[in-house]
Amino acid sequence: MSDFVTVTLVGGPCDGGTLDVPVGEMFDPSPGFDFVPEDGSGAPPDLPRVLYTAAPGGPPDVWHWRGWTC
Repeated sequence: MSDFVTVTLVGGPCDGGTLDVPVGEMFDPSPGFDFVPEDGSGAPPDLPRVLYTAAPGGPPDVWHWRGWTC
């Protein structure tokens, strides 16, 4: 069994991309986290990270763009 699962990213600068995340994230009541995109696409200088989370009631392996964060 793998320690990671691949999630699909929807919207924002990483739209259509995938991200391998620890399996434990799938059991969190609100799966998701913030990270620095590989190319930093369009990141405001004071908010360099993107936030993606699963939609409430939606599949835990499809994460939606929630905005920039620090």
